[in-house]
Amino acid sequence: MAFTFLRMQRTRLLLIPAFVLTLVVFYLVGQNHYQIGSALSSATRPIWDQAEGPSNIVTHYYSEGLDIEESVCRLHNWPERKDEKVKVLDAILISTELDLLEIRLNELDPVVDRFFILESNATFTGLPKEASFSLNRKRFAKFDKKISYRLVPGYPLEEGQSPFEQESNARNQMTKLLRAHMTEFLPDTKSIVIMSDIDEIPAAHTIELLRTCDFGQSIHLQLRNYVYSFEWLVGFTSWRASVHLWGPDSYYRHSQSGDTVLADAGWHCSYCFRTIPEYVTKMKGFSHADRIGGRLELLDPQRIQDTICHGKDIFGMLPEAYNYVDLLSALSLEPLTTAVGLPLFLIENAERFKFLLPGGCLREIPRPPTETGSVIGDIGR
Repeated sequence: MAFTFLRMQRTRLLLIPAFVLTLVVFYLVGQNHYQIGSALSSATRPIWDQAEGPSNIVTHYYSEGLDIEESVCRLHNWPERKDEKVKVLDAILISTELDLLEIRLNELDPVVDRFFILESNATFTGLPKEASFSLNRKRFAKFDKKISYRLVPGYPLEEGQSPFEQESNARNQMTKLLRAHMTEFLPDTKSIVIMSDIDEIPAAHTIELLRTCDFGQSIHLQLRNYVYSFEWLVGFTSWRASVHLWGPDSYYRHSQSGDTVLADAGWHCSYCFRTIPEYVTKMKGFSHADRIGGRLELLDPQRIQDTICHGKDIFGMLPEAYNYVDLLSALSLEPLTTAVGLPLFLIENAERFKFLLPGGCLREIPRPPTETGSVIGDIGR
C-alpha cells in the first residue's frame, strides 16, 4: 500500500509541471497564432501554392540615350500612337513617405501631365496621424501646378472591421478624384493612368515608352523589389503596379487586371523610411498590422535598426516564396555595393538620401524636445 501511495504521489508531482507546460504552450499559441500559422504557411507554400501575377512577360528594351521612336515600339511588338493626344496621370496614395514622394515626382515630372495625391489623417487601422503631404506641401512647390490633392478623413475601426475596408475606401476615393478631373481633358484626348503605391516608382523611360506605344488597355509593371533601401534587392517579384488606358468603367486598383507585365520597369522600395518612428507607424498602421500580434517587442527601435542593417524581415517572418530555392536565397540577402540604374534625382542628391543607398543603413531617431523646445535629429544603431 505504501508503495502504491508513493507512486501516486510521484505521478501527481509529474502531472503538475506537465499541466503548467500545457497551459504555457496554449498561451503562447494564443498570443502568437498569426505568426505560427504564417510560419507554417510560408514554409510549406512551395508545396501547395503558385505565384500570383501576370505570366506574359514583355522583354523591356532600353539603353541610356535611346530615343523612344517607332523602332522601339516595334521591338516591343506594339504599334506607335502616331498623332494620338495622350495625357499621363500619376495617381498616388501617401501616408508618411515624403522622401519617396520627392524622388517619384522628380523622376516622373518630365513624362507626367498631372499628379493626383490622396492622403488621410488616419492609418488603415484607424490610428490618427498627421496629414504629411498637406503639412509639407511647400517642399513640393515646384510641382504644385500639376498636383490635384484630396484629404480623406479617416475613422477608428469598429469591432470586427478590417483595415482592408479603409484601404478599399481610399482607393474608391481616388477613383472619384480621377473621374472628377477627366472632364478637363478634350474628348479626343486619351488618358493613361499610373496605378501604383507610393513606394512603387516606375522609371521615366518606362512611362515615355507607354505614352508613345499602344500597349493595349492595361499592362502591369515588373519592378526591382528592394527592402529598407536600395542596398537590399529581394528580386523581381513586384508586379502590382500597373498602367491603364482610362475608360468609362475604369477604377483605381492595386490588383491583377491582365496577364501582361513589362519587365524591369522601375523600382519598388518597401519600408524605405528615413526615421525609426516611420517604421513603427507603418507596422501599426497598414492593412497587415495583425502581423505584430502580441509581440510589442517588434516595435523596439533598437530591434528595428538591427533588422534594417541586416536585411531581415521586419516582422521576423519567413519570406513569401513559391519554390525552396527562392525561399532559401531570401532568408539571407546579400547587401549590394552598387547604386547603378537608380532614379536620377536620388543619385544627384545622394548625401540627402544616403539612408536609401548602399552603406547607409543607420536611421534617424528623433530626440525629445530640448529646453528651448527644439527637436534634434539623431542617428542611432
